[in-house]
Amino acid sequence: LASELDPDAILAEIVAQAPGLVGADSAAVSLLEGDELVVTAAHGDRAQAALDSRASAVGELAGEIVQARAPLALDDVEGLLAATDPILEAGHRAFLGAPLVGSEGTVHGVLAVYALQPRAWREEEIEAIAALAGNASAFLANAELYQRVVLERERSVAILGNVADGIVAVDRDGNVVLWNKAAEEITGVPDS
Repeated sequence: LASELDPDAILAEIVAQAPGLVGADSAAVSLLEGDELVVTAAHGDRAQAALDSRASAVGELAGEIVQARAPLALDDVEGLLAATDPILEAGHRAFLGAPLVGSEGTVHGVLAVYALQPRAWREEEIEAIAALAGNASAFLANAELYQRVVLERERSVAILGNVADGIVAVDRDGNVVLWNKAAEEITGVPDS
């Protein structure tokens, strides 16, 4: 995942791998959008239906993780208000979630795993999901930064390509890195 630069691919791989890490049945990543958590990626038994569902980032299970900025493990959710989590509502009974915390310390979402049957989450499983959530946050930050750099480069190339003045840029080694259309027209030398 460290070399992946597509945020959607990172999320898909995280939710595909997380259940196997702790012997769970399903996983989901919910990202913060304003004051709501939106299920952005889901994998496993009965989890796909949760995609794009929204929950408050305050007071509900995932919201408790956001507010506490710490993992939350529930061995059996029977009797709790599971209707606030579509995967629990679909019949899962155990829940383990950890916050996705960015490099600046803000919570961006929640990684959660679910088991169909009640189960006790071991301390090392809680730590493993918390570590995976931490790594996922770093991978997502890298991918988002890369996406911004690509967008800025495309924007700069588009602007410089449409300037009426001939513009030529070279790197430290003297290699031409930019030769706009106006430079072609002025010199008669093509870009390539």
